[in-house]
Amino acid sequence: MSSIEKNIAPADLEMIRSVLDDAGYDASVLVEDQCLFDTAALLVTKLFLSGVDSRSALAAKLEWQLGRAGTRYAIQGLPLESQASKS
Repeated sequence: MSSIEKNIAPADLEMIRSVLDDAGYDASVLVEDQCLFDTAALLVTKLFLSGVDSRSALAAKLEWQLGRAGTRYAIQGLPLESQASKS
């Protein structure tokens, strides 16, 4: 991503990072599932480079495409409080 970073202004790069952080794609996701983090970062970066430069639009497209990190129940299973209410 270093060659891409050269084409993005520091303020824009910080906005991209904040969109990822707000959606839960932060350092903890990077440690737990680097592929998921990389996918989210690549998606937001590609969207930005294609002309989507609104923070809210980037966040909405990220959530629509990948969802928020930590709410991927199909992979992780339902949280315990949800499991108890299902039985």
